[in-house]
Amino acid sequence: MANDPIITGDRSCPIAFDQHSVEHARTWPEQMTRIRAECPRAWTDSYGGYWIASKFEDIIGIGQRPESFTAHKAIDPVTGEVSGGVSIPPVPSLRAIPNETAGDEWRGARSFLDRRFAPRAVKTRQDKAKQVAAALIDEVIETGKFDIVEDLANPLPAIVTMEIFGFPLSEWRDFADPFHKMTYTRRDDPGFLDTVRGLDHFLERVDEEIELRRKEPRDDLLGMMASGTIDGQPLDRTYCRNMATNILAGGVDTTTALTSNTLIYLSQNPEDRARLIADPSLLPIACEEFVRFFSPVHSIGRNAAEDVDMNGWQFRKGDRVLLAFASANRDADVFDDPGRVILDRFPNKHVAFGSGQHRCLGSFLARMMWEVMVTEVLTRMPDYKVIEDRMVSYPSIASVNGWITIPATFTPGKKVGARIE
Repeated sequence: MANDPIITGDRSCPIAFDQHSVEHARTWPEQMTRIRAECPRAWTDSYGGYWIASKFEDIIGIGQRPESFTAHKAIDPVTGEVSGGVSIPPVPSLRAIPNETAGDEWRGARSFLDRRFAPRAVKTRQDKAKQVAAALIDEVIETGKFDIVEDLANPLPAIVTMEIFGFPLSEWRDFADPFHKMTYTRRDDPGFLDTVRGLDHFLERVDEEIELRRKEPRDDLLGMMASGTIDGQPLDRTYCRNMATNILAGGVDTTTALTSNTLIYLSQNPEDRARLIADPSLLPIACEEFVRFFSPVHSIGRNAAEDVDMNGWQFRKGDRVLLAFASANRDADVFDDPGRVILDRFPNKHVAFGSGQHRCLGSFLARMMWEVMVTEVLTRMPDYKVIEDRMVSYPSIASVNGWITIPATFTPGKKVGARIE
């Protein structure tokens, strides 16, 4: 699609588009700019066919009609056939809860989880996150070199998520690594199913820890799953597994991607880095701009539950539609100079955390962890420099726009004696 003309966005004349492709990962800003300008309501035949919603207004409209555009996913217990869900094409075997639920099931699941991820609950975890960040930087501070992903942006969100669950913190890598690989592996890759099966250890540990909590209750998320109810019904084994999978996937990859992209940008733009170092009070509003600009959740799917007309856009029941959040967040009809980072941009009504009832459960937690990590780097290694010719990005950014490795150097410093415990 790099040079071919974009023609009409209807089924009889589809555009060439594949959000999982390496080409899209490398050129998505240019691709989506052309789609917004020439065919903002596009259709592609990839993966059985689906619509592409590229404009801010359309994505808001779809998000505000969950009864018409559902995230619900169904897995046939006999054939294993998958339909619906938030991934295009669908991920086999797994059903994310609450992300791939709808209606009363969604309301029950979100009500069950909300208090663990509300602003007040997140605030209580901030000091521990700071301690973890300090300990991670202690491990590299005397060497003058580190990998932004491997040494900070990957472990901290995973460790904080482990603590929320109640898992031993030492197990973070066993759980986080398979999720990272699953996120950036193409759905049609022959090895994708093996990657999904790499999550089996995590699911087995969920079963084990929940059984332990049924005997010895604890005040953590696994304890809630073991003893709690939704609409008066206890959570069965499959439900617990699906809910745990959703929470871990959200906790270990999206914040990693956001922080990684932010620190690359600040290495490349020393004026903005100096501004944030001089005035840390800018960090909360700058966070919203980095979330908008990099949109760590690149896109997500919805499914037409009925024939529907949305502002002249005709959907048939069963149609799938890709909500291209990253595209909407670069929409010039909504954002001035959208292709530039403006640290103090306000207002900033981005859709990087989603739109409508499925807005990101962990958005407050993600903001907190991002600020803790960026603050630790800017305070203790303010002159860090990314080695750009050794960076490795995700080959597929359809789900998350992230990085595999980002080596960097800095002036060595002293340890502060922080520990992860």
